[in-house]
Amino acid sequence: MEDSDTPHFLYRICRAEYKRTVATVRAHLDEATFTAAWAAGQAMTIEQAIAEAQPVTLSAAKSSITSVGSRDPNALTAREKEVLRLLAAGMSDAQVAERLVISRRTVSTHLTAIYSKLGVNSRSAATRYALDHQLV
Repeated sequence: MEDSDTPHFLYRICRAEYKRTVATVRAHLDEATFTAAWAAGQAMTIEQAIAEAQPVTLSAAKSSITSVGSRDPNALTAREKEVLRLLAAGMSDAQVAERLVISRRTVSTHLTAIYSKLGVNSRSAATRYALDHQLV
């Protein structure tokens, strides 16, 4: 992937994560509640949305980040780094499995370990971490 492709690639990741989040919220709420909340959110200005958001202190943010996981790329095994590179390149589990000649279940096991070691819980967060730490 070239540098010029990175913004579009990140947009697709963020868009996919956004869609998953909306689907999860929709699944946990009845349709009337979801529709009302969606309408209320659309009626807000950016200033109102910011005012509604709970402020997070810098020290609280730092402690939550470091307590979630080790966040140490050196904690990853060579194979986990390889899986992470392919994941960050946009490959599916099946494509990673085929490329590395392993099962999809093994890919899933590697991803679980990667997420845990990096303190993330999604493909997009792992990809962002890989990009930020020049692992890709």
